[in-house]
Amino acid sequence: MGFGRRQSGQEARRVDSSFPIVPTGDDRPLTRRGGGLEPTQPGTAPLHQAGEMGLDSGEKLRQECWEMIGGRTRERLTELAGGVIDWFARRDASSPDGRPYAVVFGDRGLTIAEPRINTEHRPVYAVSGFLFEPGSLRHVRVDHRPPPYAPGSGPALGSGPRPPAQQIAGLDSADRGLLGNLPPRAQELLQTPFTSGQGVLRCNWAYEGFEHHLNMFMVCLAGARDVTVASGTKVIPAGHTDATAHWSLTCYRASVARRMGK
Repeated sequence: MGFGRRQSGQEARRVDSSFPIVPTGDDRPLTRRGGGLEPTQPGTAPLHQAGEMGLDSGEKLRQECWEMIGGRTRERLTELAGGVIDWFARRDASSPDGRPYAVVFGDRGLTIAEPRINTEHRPVYAVSGFLFEPGSLRHVRVDHRPPPYAPGSGPALGSGPRPPAQQIAGLDSADRGLLGNLPPRAQELLQTPFTSGQGVLRCNWAYEGFEHHLNMFMVCLAGARDVTVASGTKVIPAGHTDATAHWSLTCYRASVARRMGK
C-alpha cells in the first residue's frame, strides 16, 4: 500500500553554507569546521498542522511502477543521480494512461522522469533534474521517539502548528499537511533553505507500508539553489497514535549547481 504526490512552485536566493549537518558518508558527531556548521535559528521555519497520511491498497508499489518505466529512462535517471540514496516511482495522476513517474535521489543529483506524449502522439518520458555542486551534500539523522500521549498532560510534542516567520512559496496545503506529520527537527531541516525568499520549485513525496508501519518514506523539496530530502521509516508502537509516532529519518541538503529540463 502506498501514496505519493508531486508539485511545482517558484524560485529565488543564494545558498546558505552553514547547514548544521555533516558530509554524507560521515556519521561522526557534529563539529565546527572552518567557518562553522552553525545550528539553524530556532523558529525560522514553519511547523505545520499534520494532515492525513492515507494508504490505498489499490495503488501499485514503487518497484512495480519502476519496472513500468523504460530501461533507457531508468538508466538515465540513475546515471545523472549518481550513487542512489533513495528513490520512488508512483502513478502519475496527470497521465491519461496511468503511467508512473519516478524520482531518484543520489549523491550527484535529484532526477525526475515524467510521462509525456510527443509530437507524434507516442508515449515518452521527459527527464529533468537538479544536479549538485560536488561535495555539497550533507546529512543528519533525526530519530524521534516521543512517549505516549497521556490525556491531561498537555499537547503531544510537535503536534500543533507554529506560525511561520514567512510563508514558503511553492508548498500547497497537501504538502504542508504531509510535512506536519514529521518531527519538528525534520520539518525545520527540510524548509530552512526556503525561508529567506527561495521558493520550492518541486515538492515530491511518497510512502509505502501499513497503518502502523511505513517501511518506506521519502519527501524532497527542490529550489533554484538548494535541494532537501528526508527519507526513512515511521512506526506507531502499541499505545501510541499518529501524534506520537516514532520516526527514523535521514535529512539531506545539497547545493544546486545546474538544472536540466523543466
